[in-house]
Amino acid sequence: MTDRVAIHREIKNLTIFLVDKSISINQNFPRYSNNELVWENFKNIAFTLKNESYERIYKTCVEEKDYNIMLLDGGLLQLKYQFRKNKIVAHILSFYPNPDFEKFQDNPEEFEELYFGNELFTDILDKKAIIFPIRFDFSNVHTDVIHPKVHCTFGNYKDCRIPITKPISPKRFVSFILRNFYSFKFFEDNLEDKLVSNLSFTEQTTADEKKIIHLTYE
Repeated sequence: MTDRVAIHREIKNLTIFLVDKSISINQNFPRYSNNELVWENFKNIAFTLKNESYERIYKTCVEEKDYNIMLLDGGLLQLKYQFRKNKIVAHILSFYPNPDFEKFQDNPEEFEELYFGNELFTDILDKKAIIFPIRFDFSNVHTDVIHPKVHCTFGNYKDCRIPITKPISPKRFVSFILRNFYSFKFFEDNLEDKLVSNLSFTEQTTADEKKIIHLTYE
C-alpha cells in the first residue's frame, strides 16, 4: 500500500473514531487537492494569516470551518500531507487550542454541561495553563541543525525547530495531542492501544541533529 493510500485511510478512520468517542464535535473528512491530502473546506487560513494574531487565526479557522477536527473544548487539529509519486514528501500537522479557554476556567460545571457533561476533560481546566499552538513540520527544506527536515514548533516562535527523527503519521500526531493535553480522556478510554499506528517512514535526522535534544519514536 502506498503512503498516499495508507495516510488517507488512517485519517478517515481516525476521524470516524474521534466522532464515535465524542472527542470530535465538528469535523471535515480528508480530500485530495492536486498532490496534497487536506480536508473538506480547506482554505489554508493558518498560512494566509500567519502574520496575524493567534486569536484571529483561530477565530477565522473556526468561522470558515478550516480544520480536520474540532475537539471537545474547541481545540482544532489540522493534518496536511504532500506526496510525490504516492510517497510522502511533506506534512504540516497542527494543534490550535481554543484561545478563549479562560472563559470556561471559572465555570467548569457549565463547560461540562455545554459539552456533553464529560468530566474527563476537567484536567485541562487549569488557571496555570498557557494557550499556545503546536506544529509538526516535514519538508525537504533543510539546513543542518538550524532547520531540520522534520521538526516541531511550539507557540509560533519563528526559530523554534526541535528535530524529530521521522515524519509523523496521523495516529501518532493525535495520540501525542490527546496524551499530553487530554490525558484523563486518553487513559480512561484506553486510547493508547486504539491509536497505535503501523505507518513508519524513513529517518530524516542528521548525525549533528541527533547530538542535540530531539524527539524520536520507534
